[in-house]
Amino acid sequence: MSVIWKWLSLAAFVGAAVVAALLFALAPWASSASRTRSDLENVLDLSTQPADVVATYHYIENRPEMAKQIPCYCGCGRAIGHRNLLDCFVIEPGVYSDHASGCMVCGNEANDVRRMANDGQGPRDIRDWIDAEYSKYGAPTDTPKRGTS
Repeated sequence: MSVIWKWLSLAAFVGAAVVAALLFALAPWASSASRTRSDLENVLDLSTQPADVVATYHYIENRPEMAKQIPCYCGCGRAIGHRNLLDCFVIEPGVYSDHASGCMVCGNEANDVRRMANDGQGPRDIRDWIDAEYSKYGAPTDTPKRGTS
């Protein structure tokens, strides 16, 4: 009987250790960065970023209606549930996703949107150009077309 109790005690100890490890790993304090919409992105502190990155984030944040109409072609729609280019940059006003800071496709799309808008093109024309230019990179986010040029 004592061998059975030793094995049961060992099994209980191992089980408790596994549960404790899982609880600690999933606890909010287990990460050094705040979690966002997905475990694949974190909140970005813009004060640590170069001026050109900050300018791009602020440009997109200050034009949410435009950015909501532009799909992203980097694969983030499937991978982390983004719906449009705005999601790549902004979680909510003043809270930024780290996703676009490390993604060349997102950054290039945002810079193309800025250039074309500054040239006087409307959301529909910009969207059509982005679709034609960036579709070679992969599937877009599920961003419905709307508006006029």
